[in-house]
Amino acid sequence: MNVDISFFKRIYSEDILYHYTKASTAINFILFNGQLRFNASRNSNDPIESRKARRGTVYFGEMADGVIGRKTTLDSNYLLEYISHLENQFHQICFCKNHMGEPFASENYYSGFNGHEEIFGFTKLRMWEQYADNYSGVCLAFSKEKLISQNEEKIELLIGDVEYLTFQELSVAKIGDIQGNHLRKVGRDNYKELIDKKVKQSFFLKHKDYSSENEYRIGTLYDKNKCCLESTRGELVFDRTIMLDISNCIEAIFISSYANDKQKSELLTYANNLNVPIIEMRWQYNSFEPRDYRGWMEFIGEIKLEQLNKED
Repeated sequence: MNVDISFFKRIYSEDILYHYTKASTAINFILFNGQLRFNASRNSNDPIESRKARRGTVYFGEMADGVIGRKTTLDSNYLLEYISHLENQFHQICFCKNHMGEPFASENYYSGFNGHEEIFGFTKLRMWEQYADNYSGVCLAFSKEKLISQNEEKIELLIGDVEYLTFQELSVAKIGDIQGNHLRKVGRDNYKELIDKKVKQSFFLKHKDYSSENEYRIGTLYDKNKCCLESTRGELVFDRTIMLDISNCIEAIFISSYANDKQKSELLTYANNLNVPIIEMRWQYNSFEPRDYRGWMEFIGEIKLEQLNKED
């Protein structure tokens, strides 16, 4: 069953975000609970994000040769701990976006989907491989506006596009040593304000090799008062996990042709309950074919019914 072009025009929007995951995770947790889990940035496989920085305080000129006062030492130690605290507390959920700027969705543009595959966020092969269980998983499409509007009053969100930089640019953009001379000049509180802004900006920086992911992040700083109640091996846990409410935010479900029939059936049930399109990515030797999975299963059901009627 072909997917109507109106569907592709609708999701080719700056409002649409995509999240890749395993089919089992989508079924058993995300769709079942109506939530996405925030994960600590420190747990990322990317060493630029997960490695702890070795920082200190540097002094120049007369301060480098003189005796550093106790207040300056205490202030610099406080700031070093504050930076480390922010970096350890940052949790994130990663999405990818459409590559906007094409006239694809305009009313007067009549070209089909074929030939425009790469502008969409659900067609990224490396994402299907890395995050969606080697092409056997799921890609969920969300409304960015809905995600933010229904969560920003519950959780203090840090949101934004990821910026992709060279190693040299990263070394400048990410915060390093405390500058003791400047600290003494502006004072601890003013220096802290500068640090706070720069550290939070650094949460949205990656090496340019990742640029094809076209990533958008929704993050937050860990707060045990915002954690959800969980049950693990019969024990209740109150302070481990922060969740993002996704109820009424899903715009479409993309499933892989490599997923097993049981998973596809369960995902179809969720799509029906949510009243959203469900599209099967049928992998081909030279591309892929998007198929209206709901329509396809209805068609298969009609064939089976005809066969049963013939047998009777």
